[in-house]
Amino acid sequence: MSGAIDVLHVDDDPSVLDLAEAYLERELDAVAVTSVTDPETALDRLDEAAFDCVVSDYDMPAMDGLEFFETLRERHRKIPFVLYTGKGSEEIASQALNAGVTGYFQKGGPEQLRRLANRVDQAVDEHRTKEIAERYSTVIEALGYPVYVVDETGEFRFVNEPFAELTGYDREEIIGRTPGFIKDDAAVAEAEDRLGTILSHDGPDVQHFAVDIVPKDGEPIPCRDHMAALPYEGDSFDGSVGILRDVSDERERREELETKTRALDEAPVGITITDPAREDNPMVYVNDRFVEMTGYDREESIGVNCRFLQGPDTEEESVQALRDAIDAEESTSVELLNYRKDGTEFWNRVSIAPICDADGAVTHWVGFQEDITAFKERETALERQNDRLDSFASIVSHDLRNPLNVAQGRVQLAQDAVADGGDENLSAALDALDRMESIVERTLTLAREGETVGDPEPVDLAAVVTDSWSTVDTADASLSIETEREVLADSDRLRNLFENLMRNAVDHVGPTVSIRVGDLPGGFFVEDDGPGIDPAVADSLFEPGESGTAGNTGFGLAIVQEIATAHGWTVEATTGEEGGARFEVRGIDRRTPAPR
Repeated sequence: MSGAIDVLHVDDDPSVLDLAEAYLERELDAVAVTSVTDPETALDRLDEAAFDCVVSDYDMPAMDGLEFFETLRERHRKIPFVLYTGKGSEEIASQALNAGVTGYFQKGGPEQLRRLANRVDQAVDEHRTKEIAERYSTVIEALGYPVYVVDETGEFRFVNEPFAELTGYDREEIIGRTPGFIKDDAAVAEAEDRLGTILSHDGPDVQHFAVDIVPKDGEPIPCRDHMAALPYEGDSFDGSVGILRDVSDERERREELETKTRALDEAPVGITITDPAREDNPMVYVNDRFVEMTGYDREESIGVNCRFLQGPDTEEESVQALRDAIDAEESTSVELLNYRKDGTEFWNRVSIAPICDADGAVTHWVGFQEDITAFKERETALERQNDRLDSFASIVSHDLRNPLNVAQGRVQLAQDAVADGGDENLSAALDALDRMESIVERTLTLAREGETVGDPEPVDLAAVVTDSWSTVDTADASLSIETEREVLADSDRLRNLFENLMRNAVDHVGPTVSIRVGDLPGGFFVEDDGPGIDPAVADSLFEPGESGTAGNTGFGLAIVQEIATAHGWTVEATTGEEGGARFEVRGIDRRTPAPR
């Protein structure tokens, strides 16, 4: 035995006790024998200490050996019990074995005592092995993993219920068959190769490998096999044992994680992840776009705080906004002037958000960096352009309009002073001055309509169309309204849009034009029944000063486009159902106008 054996020997004859103890100590490597002369004392000793085996006489005054055995079973866990008696008979032997004793021996000489020692050793070994097996069996069943045993011929000799449930077969359908009926040929060959390495002298004791189990019904189930050889001595290989683990969920999670990781790595914006649990909240992840955008590779970025991108002209106010958001554990977005590795500046729109665990505690921060340098340059250029346009509008409004009005007044006085209907030249001069005034008004309108609509309100589209129609000189033209929707808009500027489209139709088609206003998915249209758009001006239709009609300023459609753009909408010229001009405005479902 690999461990010491504690034996309790009960016999009313002390000389028998002494002789048996001597033989047990001689025959067994490590044994401790406790000798008592009556069963009651033995029961007390069993209450006080643990023993590996009990050896008992049969014929004792207070209680015979079988009565002692029955009492022992009632009061103590099962331990090996050997009946060693001098009063032997077939009847007693039959009673003893039927009662469940581990062994039965008649007392005798040295040979019988050696047999007794061997039986005690064997009984304890079997009992300990059984206890270990039961313990491991309990653990395996508690884990619920599928378990199998394949014998030396390659056939299943044992599978548990979880194994049967995994495969969809009854245990009776599996026992006696080879693994090939639930695996493909490649999987069977791999298992055999793995077992070969286990059986080799320098191979591992256990092999772990992936295998797809083909169930009775359904798709193959991805599993992980933990396989070992059954204990054996010499060349007498007895088979293998294995535990399967269904890794379907694990594979799905791994594939999902790989997809998310690729998405992060290949995202068109810079992405960083920082760890606030570490000193100075350093970056623990940066993606490819961050490396490309900043010029710093991963080795230079991981482990440091992202403030290393800041420089002498980075605004402290924006940096402080980031600090405040982190302290408050809130998301925020700021624009920062950052510096690349080569020292060049770039504008960075930085958005950060906390990543929380199941308890709501912040474990990491994720940051998104977008290079908006080109946008900022366009924004600056647009601001300069708007400033120039404002200056131009001021000049037109104040420095040009006043002398223009004076000239109109003087010419009108001169015309009034001429008898017989006035002077033809003065009439032409008045017309030219009126034309100049119209150009001034439309130029100012174009400048004003280019401003972004900041606070749109719900507007009844049909009501605005009707109102616009009443302010335009439509002569004998007709209007059909086929909309009942509301739009978010500046009502005054939307009215100006419709006025210009209606005036454009009358000017280009004639006083009897029919105009129709109706709905589009995400927008509306205005179309007429005229000859359509002149191909000669189709490509430059919305440019200021472009017109196909004599006497028209050509600012009307430019103003329409500016109003639409200011709302975040788009406008497109196309052909109507009857071949006339059709103007389609889309994007009105967007609740926030596009930035200018």
